[in-house]
Amino acid sequence: MIFYIYGGVSSGKSEYAEAMISKSFENKIYLATMENIGEISSERIKKHLLQREGKGFITIEEPRNIKNIDIDIKNNILLEDLTNLLANNIFDGSGLRKNFKEITEEVFSDIMTIEKRCNSVFIVGNDVFSTQVNQSKELDIFIECLFSLHKKIIDVADRVVEVVYGLPYNRK
Repeated sequence: MIFYIYGGVSSGKSEYAEAMISKSFENKIYLATMENIGEISSERIKKHLLQREGKGFITIEEPRNIKNIDIDIKNNILLEDLTNLLANNIFDGSGLRKNFKEITEEVFSDIMTIEKRCNSVFIVGNDVFSTQVNQSKELDIFIECLFSLHKKIIDVADRVVEVVYGLPYNRK
């Protein structure tokens, strides 16, 4: 079972996803994909750690190779978040990797692999519909790949919720 929760930056999507999975399931794994590579990411990681404190999550930090995490059929996964996961895989130290379309497909395939191995997957993603294009070639390609991944997940998701200013709107 796949639940996809998306919204803008600081929209409340993460809090909503945590509440949704906590209300319905036990055996919760928080699959953290953000790499701690600077002050901004460090602050977001601290915020998310505090946010889920005492909610019974086991945290697994894996920024790239999610299909290999140690899970079983009783687990319920909160994948936080789709944008970081794709960015971690599609960019390297020198910029955008050349096989970006293949990498996007691999990320989707990895999510489907996880879904088959556990009870449910809650995926948190960013709103990609209002992102400005023509900022740079690399960013435009990334947004295109993220949009493609977003559409694929919506197609297979059992439920899709957009969170706007903390308010959930069912989209599927």
